[in-house]
Amino acid sequence: MTVRPAVVLARLAHLAQVLVSLRRLGAMTAAERAGDPLHRLAAERALHVAAEAIFDIGHHVLAGRGLPIPSTYREVLPALVAANVIPRALEARLSGLAGLRNILVHDYGDVDPERLWELIDTRLGDLEDAERALAALPELTAPPA
Repeated sequence: MTVRPAVVLARLAHLAQVLVSLRRLGAMTAAERAGDPLHRLAAERALHVAAEAIFDIGHHVLAGRGLPIPSTYREVLPALVAANVIPRALEARLSGLAGLRNILVHDYGDVDPERLWELIDTRLGDLEDAERALAALPELTAPPA
């Protein structure tokens, strides 16, 4: 199997749209955020989709390069470091992403709204850095072999 640029680019485009939405949510005041429960739901969904996009792209790249596919989401980022897709420093900054994804998917009733907004306010740059690292994949610019 090879890395299919169209697959990666489609997921990157979706991730970019989600990051725009997260930036808009991040620009809201606390009163605006609290004023409508849909804002929290939008934030939860956007963070979930961002995480899924990063993990989906990671799985696709690893499989396309013929590398072992991690059996858990927690193993994807270290595998991407080992494959020289993302730097170790970025992996460290994204280390809680798999756990966040699992909370948003499985423990959605226990999401702490304050923590959710804190992540958007302070960690959005980490997701943007992941998008940039994945967009820099050589498979996206190199002519097919």
